[in-house]
Amino acid sequence: YWLAYALLVPALGTILIWQYLPLARGSLMAFQDYLIMGGSKWVGLDNFAQVLFDGSFWHALWVTLQFTFWTLTLGFFAPVFLAILLQEVPQGKVLFRIIFFLPSVVSGLIVIFLWRSFYASDGLFNKLLQLLHINAHTNWLAEPSTALVACILPGIWAGLGSGSLIYLAALKGIPDDLYEASDLDGASFWQKIVHVVIPSLKALLIINFVGAFAGAFHGSANILVMTGGGPYTPYGATEVTSLLIFYNAFMYLRFGLATAMAWTLGAMLVGFTVMQLKRLSQMEFKMAEEKK
Repeated sequence: YWLAYALLVPALGTILIWQYLPLARGSLMAFQDYLIMGGSKWVGLDNFAQVLFDGSFWHALWVTLQFTFWTLTLGFFAPVFLAILLQEVPQGKVLFRIIFFLPSVVSGLIVIFLWRSFYASDGLFNKLLQLLHINAHTNWLAEPSTALVACILPGIWAGLGSGSLIYLAALKGIPDDLYEASDLDGASFWQKIVHVVIPSLKALLIINFVGAFAGAFHGSANILVMTGGGPYTPYGATEVTSLLIFYNAFMYLRFGLATAMAWTLGAMLVGFTVMQLKRLSQMEFKMAEEKK
């Protein structure tokens, strides 16, 4: 098997260089007053102490929790129900799947600027409200009460179609016997979803939930372009933790403090991920019988 191992060396080297080497360097930087030009000083646990007593970090963590909550609430189960609807629609399945998948192939930057135009005071949303005889001239991204949810919706809209395709493939693996048995028992459409579809997709839901939760905690690209973390009153209404880390590292050059923030956030995510993977390891996986 020497050839197989030799072919794995470039991939392994890439992972070591771009993943584990920065991780090791970051472990040291968290205990330093790191300077790019040299002369870094060891400060021990001062960076972590500053993080723990920094009001901006805890506010950003609270915003991150809100961002994660709304992202999972609005965007996690939506692809599941869309996949069910796309499977049950009697005609035009291919057409509907193409329509819902198209936003996934559009550049993320284009999606962000498109939705920014929707949120403007003279944008699409206010025009629709005016058609309903509601006088609206609000800039949705400039209001602290609406800015966070406004940053979440473009990502959900863009990822809805690609997420539904994963669940569509999983729905094909559910045996027809389960649907037939539920029909004989007189189960309704919603009862089939609760008692047949959701239990059959449980393993996939847990795996995707771990990835979606971690992704939401690191989600800052949309916010950086749409609001930059603002509006500030005085803390940013949309300044999530990953964006605060980015600002401290690359705008204020506080690399030691930013690394300590990243390690603190990473420790929280590791605990959650281990808990979910432990639950996943206790599950039994069964292969669906081949349909003839």
